[in-house]
Amino acid sequence: MRNTPRDTPTDTEPLSTTPFSNRALNIHESATGTAFVRAGELKRQGVDLISLVAGEPDFDTPQNIKDAAIQAIASGKTKYTMPASGIPELKEAICNKFHRDNGLSYNTDQIIVTCGAKQTIFDAIVVLINPGDEAIIPAPYWVSYTDQVRLMDGHPVIVETDAASGFRMTAEQLQKALTPKTKLVLFNSPCNPTGAVYSESELQDLARVIADAGIYVISDEIYEKLIYDDEIHISIASYPGLQERTLVVNGLSKAYAMTGWRVGYGAGPPDLIRLMAKIQSQETTNTCSISQYAALEALTGPQESVEHMRQTFCKRRDLMVERLQAIPGITCSKPAGAFYVFPDISAYFGKSSGDRQISNDLDLNDFLLDKARVAGVPGSGFGAPNYIRFSYAARIDQIQQALDQIEQALSPLYEGRPNL
Repeated sequence: MRNTPRDTPTDTEPLSTTPFSNRALNIHESATGTAFVRAGELKRQGVDLISLVAGEPDFDTPQNIKDAAIQAIASGKTKYTMPASGIPELKEAICNKFHRDNGLSYNTDQIIVTCGAKQTIFDAIVVLINPGDEAIIPAPYWVSYTDQVRLMDGHPVIVETDAASGFRMTAEQLQKALTPKTKLVLFNSPCNPTGAVYSESELQDLARVIADAGIYVISDEIYEKLIYDDEIHISIASYPGLQERTLVVNGLSKAYAMTGWRVGYGAGPPDLIRLMAKIQSQETTNTCSISQYAALEALTGPQESVEHMRQTFCKRRDLMVERLQAIPGITCSKPAGAFYVFPDISAYFGKSSGDRQISNDLDLNDFLLDKARVAGVPGSGFGAPNYIRFSYAARIDQIQQALDQIEQALSPLYEGRPNL
């Protein structure tokens, strides 16, 4: 276990010369957001670019959900909603969802509705982390986890995993990472960026360590509906002694193609949810009223679109993994969930093309952007600098073309021939 280079920012101004807060200066831009903006700018400049950056389904929001939003507007549901933590009907639907899908029983006072799962996680960190507290985070991790902890003057303790372990933290690793300052463990299954899914036995072992340590868990389960093959989703909150110490985080963005609607939610101990709702009341007030009624329809209406998207993503995953594994120098595990592949591209470090030297994942990502006209996200943003993340939330023809172009750009580089 060690902290990644991202854990110690070095590119900020001396604090004595700026009026801005240490908190703002000592965090990073979102790596996925930065890559998304850069790809968008190039496209607006007329560059013929295939973007495999976005962490959002390429499908449109299902029509029944859009119709529910239109009906909410027509019926005047366009005001503040009280309480700030979510309309009662939606909270009840979320309780029913947890009971139906996860075998977890919650009351509505244990539910909070937010402007996306990211806000749910951040508000929990605001409530739980005091300066100097530690949060254990397995790497690769979603880009916002570590910086959200830093914003509260907490310390992210990074537990490194790799392809050999299936990118999953073991109970032994978790035990070794614990200190008297540990406040919580934050993890994601299925995982962004690796697609790793924790098994029942792995979760059981982790649950024993967590229960014995008496720490909190933030369990990001936003991709639970996007699992493939024979894998199943199990919430760590379902293990003995864990529900009263776990915030289960979910949302509508991924499963229902509702990224722009900004609806996330969390379920947890009443005291934690009450304090998160207090933070939210000073932060955003309520989630968009129209989006909440759309979310209500998403959870209670027809679910066929979710399964259609899952099956489509599975086919795209298989194609992308097969094509990447056929490129010399690239190794790529088959993800069990989410909609990303996370290939190891470190064999290209030390290669060169003309005057261009490939020293790290940032260099290779730039090379692919310039030479292959394909945009990905460097793995260093996820605490894994030997990798690049590509999203397969794109049309199959775009994926095929992108991989053709990646292979064409990388083959001479790997073989040591000039790539002009």
